[in-house]
Amino acid sequence: MADVRRHGSRARSAIFAPLSDVGRAGQVEQRLTEAIRSGVLAEGERLPSEPELAAMLGVAVVTVREALVGLRAQGLVTTSRGRGGGTFVAAGAAADEEALAERLGSMSRAELQDRGTQYLLLLAGCAELAAERADPGEADSLRSLLPAGEDQVGAWRHADAELWLSVAALTQSARTTREVVRLEADFGMIVRIPLSDPDVRARTVAAHERLIDAIEAGDTDAARRSARAHLQATLDRVARTQAEVHDRHRMPRSAS
Repeated sequence: MADVRRHGSRARSAIFAPLSDVGRAGQVEQRLTEAIRSGVLAEGERLPSEPELAAMLGVAVVTVREALVGLRAQGLVTTSRGRGGGTFVAAGAAADEEALAERLGSMSRAELQDRGTQYLLLLAGCAELAAERADPGEADSLRSLLPAGEDQVGAWRHADAELWLSVAALTQSARTTREVVRLEADFGMIVRIPLSDPDVRARTVAAHERLIDAIEAGDTDAARRSARAHLQATLDRVARTQAEVHDRHRMPRSAS
């Protein structure tokens, strides 16, 4: 189970920032759904209590309670009572390999390219601003997110999402960070399909180390170039995977 102290991270600060229009359970549900789908809230992670969430989001406790009902209906969270109880991100809230492949295959080549362009431009811009605005020592926090000796693909995907959301949070713009969360929820898991390959994981760690070094040095150009190069290579890999999925679907069935 994830440590509840992680709720204080920059990425989570954006998730749990006060809502602009109080009293709407749909906004609470949407924001938490995005956080779970994007990977910023991990499987098994305990959410803040209902009063804590209400205070963080600037809404009534009854509004939070209504939003949690919606999240439970989606199968995204579970709630238990008694000592050690609370609301937790449900197992299987993130899509599995088959679901990811199906979703990728359902996208057109043009849609993938369009979403990929938005993803690349937004995150490369965040990397540049992070290098400009990050406080001393925050690079160490980013390094702590890199998976070490981890073989579980799900853990790699969560760590990758957490790193990019943390880079976005270093822009010191809650609005920008929430936009990244929305994009991650909608597209991030597609981008992370290649992380099932150990070679891709190794290259990803190396790319993240270069990015973090650039942020630590305050080198905005290097941070943007590093982010763009890594993200473009990843998107190219996703496009090849999509082409393979489409080719398989077009193959004629053998005669029975």
